[in-house]
Amino acid sequence: MPHSTRRSLAARRRAYTGEDRTAAALGMPRSANSIGLDSCTPAQRRLRALWALGVFNDGVLQAWPGEWALYGITAYNIVVSPQHDHLAIITSTPHNVVCWLTPNGNDTPGNNLPGLRLERQIADTYLLRHLPTGTTMSVTTQPDSQLAPRDNPALRDDRLWGIDKPLTEYERATFEELPPMAPATETLLAGLTVRLCLRDPNREWAIGTWWRDPLKRPRERARFSTRRLWGSGSRWELEWRSYPYPDDLAQAMTDPLAGIPGAKAQRVRRGWDIHLDDGILALRP
Repeated sequence: MPHSTRRSLAARRRAYTGEDRTAAALGMPRSANSIGLDSCTPAQRRLRALWALGVFNDGVLQAWPGEWALYGITAYNIVVSPQHDHLAIITSTPHNVVCWLTPNGNDTPGNNLPGLRLERQIADTYLLRHLPTGTTMSVTTQPDSQLAPRDNPALRDDRLWGIDKPLTEYERATFEELPPMAPATETLLAGLTVRLCLRDPNREWAIGTWWRDPLKRPRERARFSTRRLWGSGSRWELEWRSYPYPDDLAQAMTDPLAGIPGAKAQRVRRGWDIHLDDGILALRP
């Protein structure tokens, strides 16, 4: 795309995501009239959908991926910065966040994203690789750190499991027990992940990492966190009792610029159905 158009779209992307200029530029697609939130490889889409299973299962409602305990990440101040074959989590507390994701010390995998390992550490940037899909993510204070030429062994946290640790039997069994996802619903679940922190520049809706209302509107939701994301094939359902407001989430998924391309929202008796091709994500607050 022309440089001026790309720069303009990157600025509009930042208004939704809260990224800085560098992070937004890294996430912009090379062509097409898009801000690139959902433009990714199949492997990266799969990783993001698995991330959603860990984040959106919690508390009394949870399905069993709540055992991964990724929901704790939403209590931190983070910015989610999706790229074509990479997912960056930008935070001022990267070590705290990465410990929710990757096994460390003598722990057995369980309270982590199955199959995620530390590939290398560059100062306070943790570059992670997901063994089953082969794709990468990072937890960092600097969104461009993945471009650094080499790491510093003196700064590496050797307690975190590295890529030399193969998949465990627990992790293999976990992936075998997961229900199938149709490509459309996998896209919808991945879309939940990249919209964790999204907010409308016109202040009509905001997601607030499922923890608060950044717009500070007078309507309140429950303060405690409990969520359930589960389904099979082409239909999955998300139930929750805290922020965000259900209308906000439906708008984030279908916004003309920041929504999932082709996704449409249908209001139903108990909430919203988000349709994409033959897939449905049922939002049930």
